Amino acid sequence: MLHILIATGFFFGAIIGSFLNVCIYRIPRGISLGNPARSFCPFCKHSIPWKENIPILSWFLLGRRCTHCHERISPRYVIVETISAMLFATAAFLVPFPTLLSVWVFLSILVVATFVDLEFMIIPDAVSKGGIAAGLALSLLTPGLHKTSSPLLAIGLSLLGAFLGAAILYLVSELGKLAFGRYKLNWSTPARFSFEVSPAEDRRILIDGESFLWDEHFFRKSDRMIVRAQEAEINGANYQNTDLTFFHDRLVISGETIPLDQVSHLVGRTAYAEFPREAMGLGDVKLIAAIGTFVGWQGILFTIAAGSFVGAAFGLAAIALGKRERASKIPFGPYLAVGAVIWCFWGNPLISLYQRLLWPVP
Repeated sequence: MLHILIATGFFFGAIIGSFLNVCIYRIPRGISLGNPARSFCPFCKHSIPWKENIPILSWFLLGRRCTHCHERISPRYVIVETISAMLFATAAFLVPFPTLLSVWVFLSILVVATFVDLEFMIIPDAVSKGGIAAGLALSLLTPGLHKTSSPLLAIGLSLLGAFLGAAILYLVSELGKLAFGRYKLNWSTPARFSFEVSPAEDRRILIDGESFLWDEHFFRKSDRMIVRAQEAEINGANYQNTDLTFFHDRLVISGETIPLDQVSHLVGRTAYAEFPREAMGLGDVKLIAAIGTFVGWQGILFTIAAGSFVGAAFGLAAIALGKRERASKIPFGPYLAVGAVIWCFWGNPLISLYQRLLWPVP
């Protein structure tokens, strides 16, 4: 019977994984999950028939290429489906029914958040806020998520987990911003810089050929980018030895404020610039709140600790293998997801083991 349950979990997880791939592709791009109803090739937009959309198997049977345009199919599709199948099967083995259904929802949220964050370095509100709503509702419906039979106690633990997780990571974010929230660049000789006049989401400054993108530097309204210009020309006006302070939507220079959408021409020379840097994105804060609704306050403390440990271990391994740059590109969200999965499956046994090692029974 147990083997049948595990196999069912694997089969169902692979099917859900196929749908999660749709979420991972469409949500960050603002595409409706229901329109178009059928999956399509991201290159030629050709609708994919059911026989070419069999979870896990189709990627291999099709030779990893679209049958219509012959472009390569990303391995992410089979990876997501396989991971989802394995997670669902493990949950079927370890988690009793009906709590199992809620855990499957939780795992699905973690998979989507992880792969969107890896690709876009963001966690959409649809995932994090939707996860918070789902966690609260499922805590009420299946209080076994919090190891209790009381729905009221479960919802209380769910709210506490969300609040504690968000508070801890928000505090870390703010303290990190104070400690590491700005980085400075110096050039031995004055370098040419320019501001690219473009839509708000594509704005950038070019300094000595290096691009500094708006969406990679501005996270809060208070964030600012400072360019110490030896000379600058802005909309035909010339300035000497002054600071250009860029905010997300405006430029402040010599006490004058100019909306960026009114800047038609900006060039100059500089040897010094400061840029804002985010210690941790607010998407991580909202994600940990969503995780907290499913795992409660104890699970949150474990998840943050385990996620930090996994991240540090991966970073050290990457440095040892000469892949430090690759490790630096992985956001914190996936590590939080790994920590949450560890808690979900093995948290209590690991805590018990730790307690026995710390306080051995005589």
